[in-house]
Amino acid sequence: MCAAFGFNGKVGLAFLDDRQNSKYINTLENHLMPFAENIGGGNWEYQHDNAPIHTSNAKKNYLNSKNITVLEWPPMSPDLNPIENVWCIISRKVYDNGGQFHSVNALKAAIESAWYK
Repeated sequence: MCAAFGFNGKVGLAFLDDRQNSKYINTLENHLMPFAENIGGGNWEYQHDNAPIHTSNAKKNYLNSKNITVLEWPPMSPDLNPIENVWCIISRKVYDNGGQFHSVNALKAAIESAWYK
């Protein structure tokens, strides 16, 4: 799953079906860039968690080609990453009252509902 937010709004959730190693740039292009252009224009910065997928040379080159500023961020610091707090809130809402899901689609619907609220 991929998501992003800023003080001007949030991107629609992207449920990713497979490993993102070589496809992560497509995810950025199809989900993050339209969001960023709509709410931030050219005045925004990208923050990620320094996972290998986020720090590959291909991804760095892609972001450089788009003139995107990447915030310096310490590795392995989920407590400092705002999206991690959002995931915690969503998880609590999804599994509130002992929530159980009998299909992937039902779980996705619950996650989307929590995200858009």
